[in-house]
Amino acid sequence: MSPAAHGLVVDLRGLAPAMRRPIVFSIVDKMIEVDCQDSLVLICDHDPSGLGYQLDLRRESRGCYEFDCDQRMDGAWVALVRRRLT
Repeated sequence: MSPAAHGLVVDLRGLAPAMRRPIVFSIVDKMIEVDCQDSLVLICDHDPSGLGYQLDLRRESRGCYEFDCDQRMDGAWVALVRRRLT
């Protein structure tokens, strides 16, 4: 993990697949708990669209975040999780 100008960057590629989503969910839950307005950038080795869908299904994070992802030129996927404007 590393801090960014307005958020946190987490490279999930080096983590065991079984640990990735629990770690993301715990970060998102903590961001909600402390009312953090920063964004979260996730670097993945596969399309993380399912994670965005799952974030929106969870009671704790439903409707709180926007999720966008895109594939980089080097093949890695980058997802941006940012607080929805209310």
